Amino acid sequence: MKNREELMAAIERRTPKRIPYTYDALAETDANLRQHLGLKEGESVADAFDCNRFSGIWQALGSGPTLPERTARNASTDPNVHVDIWGVKREIQEASGARYWEISESPLAGAQTIADIEAHDWPTPDEVVFPEIPDGLDFQVWRQDRVVFDSSYICPFGVPWAIRGLEQMMMDMALNPGMVEAIVEKVETFTLGCLTQVFERYGPVIDMVGCGDDYGSQTGLLMSPKMMKQFFMPSLKRHYDLAAQNGAVGYHHSCGAIFDALPAMIDAGLRVLNPIQTSAAGMDPVRLKAEFGRDLCFHGAIDTQQTLHSGTPDEVRAEVRQRIEELGPDGFILAPSHTLQPNVRPENIVAMYEEVRAVGQLTAMG
Repeated sequence: MKNREELMAAIERRTPKRIPYTYDALAETDANLRQHLGLKEGESVADAFDCNRFSGIWQALGSGPTLPERTARNASTDPNVHVDIWGVKREIQEASGARYWEISESPLAGAQTIADIEAHDWPTPDEVVFPEIPDGLDFQVWRQDRVVFDSSYICPFGVPWAIRGLEQMMMDMALNPGMVEAIVEKVETFTLGCLTQVFERYGPVIDMVGCGDDYGSQTGLLMSPKMMKQFFMPSLKRHYDLAAQNGAVGYHHSCGAIFDALPAMIDAGLRVLNPIQTSAAGMDPVRLKAEFGRDLCFHGAIDTQQTLHSGTPDEVRAEVRQRIEELGPDGFILAPSHTLQPNVRPENIVAMYEEVRAVGQLTAMG
């Protein structure tokens, strides 16, 4: 039962029996690491390092929500092209030995008026087909050693800019705020409606609901804190408030230099922050813990830009020890500061997990 106990202690900012740690890698990275470790078919890297895991509700249900009619309308015959439920077109791009989906067309890039936004073919919650609960599934038994995390439906900045185009969205925030507000409202009608249905259908089984909006660059915020609070935080708060009403906490993945955004995000309901990009401006772990450790659990913080990418195994081990000292022992889940890429040497990944397993043992629950 240690997986849930350790993760929930960290999430609730208590001291666990050991520092929990998680694994997240691209498929290409995972294949490299499996070969390096000599793992057999069916054996996982996460198990090899005794990593903690989050679980998704859709795992228990055996399938996820779908929009079959809309998906069929948007289907492409080209396997390297995908059009999502919002009408955003993505194409496969290759870089550094990995394949990524990158936006190639935003359906509202040319919209001139709010009427143009209203006329867009928006998805609705009524279109979504949610899976039924299988006979015999007892959620409370299933989740006994699991922390259930869902990030299906919150994205008040990321989805709107994908639909509008990032450059145009930035211009709209300064010159045409009504366009931004209209798109955010349309997206929220779908996302908040779907999240409401999830809780109504399956009950309070989810421990965390997540958002993947990136608000930072390497050197600062993508927008002013005032613009964040005006355009995106009210929607984020409504999602996190709904989560809190159903016993779940707010989780947020945001890369970059976001120190100045954190007060507003905490006010909106943020409780677990990922990935702690310590190489970005102002993201000093000691300062983060001092300023926000009363409110936040920190998830991540082992640098993928420098230490894991180009450091030595000894440097990786030293950073693991330093981060535990700076961000732990309470309210810290150790992990890479982003999904592990294929150009990260397996020896450095091994060093990270071996070190946290060796030095992260604590005495008792706080």
